[in-house]
Amino acid sequence: MIRITEAAQEHFAKLLANQEAGTQIRVFVINPGTPTAECGVSYCPPDAVEANDTKLDFEKLSAYVDDVSAPYLEDAEIDFVTDQLGLSANAESAKCQNAQSR
Repeated sequence: MIRITEAAQEHFAKLLANQEAGTQIRVFVINPGTPTAECGVSYCPPDAVEANDTKLDFEKLSAYVDDVSAPYLEDAEIDFVTDQLGLSANAESAKCQNAQSR
């Protein structure tokens, strides 16, 4: 489903070290299936995990994805690059209207 590069995992692990114990990340899509779709990443404290979330375990952290965003994050990649933006999320399916039928 989602690939989080080693560099991005290191970045998130450093940020998570300053959060409440058990906090991980949430990956989501805003306006999925539309031309204005955008990927997002936020903190996900333990009390924010929903029953229908998918938990993805990585070497340095876990990521939670809600069931609405999941089909739009197929083959998504999150990377941390050293430039003005820092974090890069690429999800080709986010704007795809028929991603749910995959």
